[in-house]
Amino acid sequence: MSEQEIREGMLLAVWDEPPLDFDPDTLIRRVEQKKSRRRALVAVGVATAVIAVASFSLPGLLPRDRDTQLGSETQTTSSSPSAESAEKRAQRVGDKLVESLGVRMTNFKELYAAFNPGRNPVYPPSQTRAPEWKQDETEYSGFLYLTDGIGPTALQVRVSKKTFSKSAFCGEATTCQEVKREDGSVVHSVEQLYGSPQVQQAGVVREFESGLVVEITAYAYNPSNGNGQRETVPVRVGVLTELVMEPGINWE
Repeated sequence: MSEQEIREGMLLAVWDEPPLDFDPDTLIRRVEQKKSRRRALVAVGVATAVIAVASFSLPGLLPRDRDTQLGSETQTTSSSPSAESAEKRAQRVGDKLVESLGVRMTNFKELYAAFNPGRNPVYPPSQTRAPEWKQDETEYSGFLYLTDGIGPTALQVRVSKKTFSKSAFCGEATTCQEVKREDGSVVHSVEQLYGSPQVQQAGVVREFESGLVVEITAYAYNPSNGNGQRETVPVRVGVLTELVMEPGINWE
């Protein structure tokens, strides 16, 4: 609306009974002052918003100087997560073996794993203190304990850096297989009869390019204590191969 239109509107509004001190020019000036004040307030609001946005983005644009207050306030300390201990890593592998075997064979009443550091899983009965794990331990061994309809027994598990001997592993077995996997590892498997009509020992070895060797062996007795003679092994070589190739286990 123009100034002239405002002036004419005011005159028409008070045409019938104009007050004695009515001055259209004064009214127009007051209207213009209010319009100017409103524009000023809008401009101040816009400027305030710009300053607020700049205050948030400015610290990211300024160089971070350790000697300045801004640099010291924006510095954050980050600590890398502590490495998993060898004992926890071995137990994690054991838990995954238990889970994997339990899915493949559902006839077990009890199933759990226990490992100790070193290649030899059998320790003297007089040793009451548990072996100590080293933080960088790469060799451990133990048993995958299970109980089926016959009774308690176990699978022997070894993870080590020892040199693998194929001739010693195969022994006098008529069949000893070797398969190279896509990841570069080599899997050896064997079943020993030892003059019996039934399999008395089944073993699987996985050789990694890094030199790590994983062995899982089943016997026709309980290897953890030498008792519990059976007619045959509780787990055959096919399942042992699936265990050693379990994709959910990071052996290395």
